Amino acid sequence: MELIIIIVTIIAIIVIYSMMNVKIKELKAIALNKELNEIAKKLPTNKEICEQILKKLGNNTTQIEENENSEATLYIAIQDKITIGNTHESFTRIQTVAHECLHSIQDKKMLIFNFIFSNIYLVFFIIICILTVCKKLSNEIMYSNIFLILSFIYYVIRVFLENDAMIKAQFLAREYMQESKYIDNSEIDKIYHGFEELNKSCIKSTNCSLFIGIMIKLVIFNVLALIF
Repeated sequence: MELIIIIVTIIAIIVIYSMMNVKIKELKAIALNKELNEIAKKLPTNKEICEQILKKLGNNTTQIEENENSEATLYIAIQDKITIGNTHESFTRIQTVAHECLHSIQDKKMLIFNFIFSNIYLVFFIIICILTVCKKLSNEIMYSNIFLILSFIYYVIRVFLENDAMIKAQFLAREYMQESKYIDNSEIDKIYHGFEELNKSCIKSTNCSLFIGIMIKLVIFNVLALIF
């Protein structure tokens, strides 16, 4: 049974990945567009942009922290804090900051649940893998099914939160640029077009990576169950 699950899962990964047709090189080329990056330099620092967008959204409680040692920008729901990474060189920083600001105003119960559940989900996966290796798990198929159910919940919540923020971020970023008047309309249009080109693949790639991540975990567990 484990072998069948492994084969079906691998096929699912291949099919989904091929259907998404995400071109990483093209995404990198867009993100590194020199003209757009030069235009974006006219805008304030990431922290200032974040403060202004949060104010625009009516959020006066979320804390902002800069981390120059990391390229990751993220919203930490449990702390109600946006951590801004070192993304000064790319025009995408505007949309990225807008994205995290949007996370900060999403339903707090869902955000906290996502944070807690994601950790429980990961711990559950690690535990069943360890127990399988130690031959302490008597019914691997049952645990595989439980893991799939948890994965479905995890995927649905994450996809909803991420898609909601990703879809709205480009529009929010454009509104911010129009209202702040740091750059003219033609420059705004160029940057916004860059956002559109990126998002054509970014949304697909995010959903795809979440799905593939789950499927890889399922393969790992069933491989361990097959071996041990």
